[in-house]
Parts: sequence; C-alpha cells; structure tokens
Amino acid sequence: EYLIHRFLFHFITENETAKKIIYIFHANHHEYPRDKTRLFMPPLPSVIIAAVFFFSMYFIASLFGNGYNALPFFSGFIFYYLVYASMHYAIHSISPPFRWMKSLWRNHHLHHYIEENKGFGVSTTLWDRLFGTMYQKEKHTK
Repeated sequence: EYLIHRFLFHFITENETAKKIIYIFHANHHEYPRDKTRLFMPPLPSVIIAAVFFFSMYFIASLFGNGYNALPFFSGFIFYYLVYASMHYAIHSISPPFRWMKSLWRNHHLHHYIEENKGFGVSTTLWDRLFGTMYQKEKHTK
C-alpha cells in the first residue's frame, strides 16, 4: 500500500506517456477527490498490476521449487488490496465509524487537500511514521 502509493502513484516524471498513465492510475483521483467513481483504480490497470504481481510471485516461487506456492501469497495480496480499497472508499464517502479511525481519515484528507507528498498510508500510519512522511499533528490541528 505505502510503497505503491508513494513511489508509483506519485511518481514524478517528465515523460508525457508516463504522466498519462499515472493520471489514469491515481492523479485523476487527486484532481477530483470527492468523485466516488474515481476512488478505485480502473479495472484494466488493476488487472495489469495484479498480473505483474502474480507473475513476479510465481517466478520467485519457481526459483525455490514450485511456482504454484505463490497462490496463497497472491490470494493474500488480493484480499489486502480489497481491504485497502474498501478503506479508501470509506474514507472518502463516510465519517469514521469508530473514534480510533478518525486519525486515518484526517491523515488521508491532509494528503489530498494540504500536502500530497506526505500521508501515503491509508489503512495505517505505520509506514508514514517509519519513513518520515507523517504529518506533524501540531502543524495541522483545527
């Protein structure tokens, strides 16, 4: 979640084709963050990324024996992606259902409306804290 969001979806390039691809994958969501139809990645890029992940896992598993050992890992990857995507959709469409989730909602909204080069985590702030991309609470309090 964190690595893809930070380094793929927010990739900075001068290449016009790459800019168009990034726009389709994620930048259109930043341009229209309240548009509920842009909260999930379009199906075709999702399938392409999933295929790349699966074949990468299959290749690595093949190096250590049987490529089909990648299936449980890939299933876990898809399950986590669905959890992440559902969480992202909820952050943009409803109020936090639990008090402890309020900081996740806040961080993601700061990512969209204040500083998009921080707050890459959606389902957790762990990686933002670890890699120094967490918002300073005092700086962004109401």
